[in-house]
Amino acid sequence: MSASPPTSHAKVLASYPDALAAETLDAITGQTPAPIPADQEAAVVGWLAAIGETDQAILVDVLTTCRHDEGARAYYLGRAAYVATDDLDDRRSCRKCRKLRAGVCIVAKPGSVVSATRGYRPAAPEMVQRCEGHAA
Repeated sequence: MSASPPTSHAKVLASYPDALAAETLDAITGQTPAPIPADQEAAVVGWLAAIGETDQAILVDVLTTCRHDEGARAYYLGRAAYVATDDLDDRRSCRKCRKLRAGVCIVAKPGSVVSATRGYRPAAPEMVQRCEGHAA
C-alpha cells in the first residue's frame, strides 16, 4: 500500500487496524529511499510523457519506486534511454542514401515515390529529411 501524501507507519496502522503485516517499504526491500539525480528524474519523466502517460499519481508512483528500488530505476532509465535514441528518428540525409549517384537522386521522377524531375539534385544533401525512396 502506498499513501499520498506520505504518512507514517503508525498512522497507517491506526487507519487500518486489521492490517496483519503492515511494514514500511524500506523494511520490505531493505533499501532506503535514495535521491534521484535531476537528469535521471527528467529522463524518466520524459519517457513517461513519450509513451503518453499523463496521470500524476502514476508519475509519483514510478518516481517513488525508483527511489526505493535500484533495479526499477535501472529499468526505467533503460526505457528512457531507448526513447532518446536516434533509432526512432526516421529522417535520413540524401548523402547516406544508396540511390544518390554523383549527386543525382536516381529514384526521383514525376509521379514516383520521390516526385521530382528526373536528374533531381538535392540542394542540401546533408540535411536530414523523411524520404520514401531512401535506401541505407
